[in-house]
Amino acid sequence: MPAFQPTAAQFRAFRDDPHDGPVAQVNLLKFRVKAEYKPEDPEFGEAISGRDAYMRYSEAFTKAMEEVGGLTLLVGDTERYFIGGGDWDGVLINHFSNRQAFIATLNHKEYKNMSRHRDAGLLAQDLIVTRPTWLNGEKQWPDTMSTER
Repeated sequence: MPAFQPTAAQFRAFRDDPHDGPVAQVNLLKFRVKAEYKPEDPEFGEAISGRDAYMRYSEAFTKAMEEVGGLTLLVGDTERYFIGGGDWDGVLINHFSNRQAFIATLNHKEYKNMSRHRDAGLLAQDLIVTRPTWLNGEKQWPDTMSTER
């Protein structure tokens, strides 16, 4: 079932995982038709799509994560399902040197300010954490296929 935030147990499991290598996060995104900013947000009442509000968040998040060793690999709108099916509007893939870099991005001094765009634009998401086996055409550490989680 799609969610909006991780559960406390999911966050602890991510944080406490002993794997200290790179992680990539595949985000499946469902946007609101119209952004829903809160009355206290400067953008309240602005007539923009949820997708456009989320892109504001994505741009700010990308800058913040670059400061701690992260990189946005892909942001894309769903074109069609070639295999299977679903109801996702977009895909976002971020790469981090390690899980601590992702956590540092969540603790960035501007995160609370930028996250209002995520809240306004995003209806639901699934976020899949991966340990890259191949990255940019190169094989990564042999332990990336480990079943220990």
